Amino acid sequence: MVGPNSESDIADQVQMLNSAVNAKPAAIGLASLDTKAALDAITAAQSANIPIIGFDSGVPAAPEGAVYANASTDNYKAGAVAADGMYDGIKDRVANASGPVRIGVVNQDATSESICNRGLGFIDEMITKLSADGKTAAVVGNDYYVQNVKSPVVDEKSANVIIEVRVPSQTTTELTAIEASTILNQKDTIAIFGSNQTAAEGVVTANDNLSVLGTGEGQIIGVGFDSGSVLKAAVTSGTLYGAVTQAPVSIGQKMVDLLVQVANGETVSNVDTGCQWYNKDNIASEEIAQNLYD
Repeated sequence: MVGPNSESDIADQVQMLNSAVNAKPAAIGLASLDTKAALDAITAAQSANIPIIGFDSGVPAAPEGAVYANASTDNYKAGAVAADGMYDGIKDRVANASGPVRIGVVNQDATSESICNRGLGFIDEMITKLSADGKTAAVVGNDYYVQNVKSPVVDEKSANVIIEVRVPSQTTTELTAIEASTILNQKDTIAIFGSNQTAAEGVVTANDNLSVLGTGEGQIIGVGFDSGSVLKAAVTSGTLYGAVTQAPVSIGQKMVDLLVQVANGETVSNVDTGCQWYNKDNIASEEIAQNLYD
C-alpha cells in the first residue's frame, strides 16, 4: 500500500498510480485526490482490464466502468447521524423557545459529493425531527443547499427554526472560522455543525475568540465531523457536544475484501462502511478510539 504524504500531493499520487498500473496487478484500490489529474492512469487501467475499487473518498467522476465498487461512508446517512446526536442536546431548547431559533451548518464547499451529501443529510434529518415535534424550519444561506433539501420547508418569516448554511470562498480553517463566527455571533443561534474536519476546526477556532460553545445555560451546542487533535480535545473538554467519526478501520477491511473478490472474478457492489457518534463519554472506548486520528 502506498500513498502521498498529504491530500495536496496530487502529482505524487498520480505517479504512484501509474506505477501501480504498470505493475499489472489483479486489482487496484484507489482514493483519488483529483480524478481529472489521474484520468490517464485510470483510463490505462481500464484498457488493461485492471479493475479499480474506490475507497474513502472514492474516485468521483471516473470513466464509466472503471470503478467496480466503492468501500466508503454513506455521507447522507452520516449527516443524519450528526443531526440525531445534536438533536438530543437541543430538543428541549427548541420546544421551550419563545421565538425562532437558529441552527448553523458550516460546510467547506458546495461541490464535492461527500460534503454535499453530508450537509444535506444533516439538514433533512434535522427537519424531519423538528417536524415530528411540531416545529417548522426554513433553510437559508448557500444556494446549493437551499435548493437541494428534500424535506419540506417554510418561509423564514414563519419558521420556528432557521437552518443557516454557510460555505467559505476557499477550503481553509481560517475561512471556515469566519463563516462560523458569523453564525455564532447571532443572538438566536442555539447550535452549529461543522461537516468535516476543516469545517469543525473552523467552528472550534471561531469559539476560541467567542467562548460561546458548551452545554451550559445560554451556550451553543457544537457538533463536528471526523477527527484530529483539535476535535478530540474539544469533544473531551465538552467544548463540542459531540462529533461523528467515519470508520477507517472498516473502510480498509472492506476495501481489501472487495479487491480480493474482484480479483477472483466475483461481482462486487458498493459497501457502506458506516460511522459512529462520539462524545466525551465514549471517546476513549476501544470501539471509538480505533477510528480516531490526530
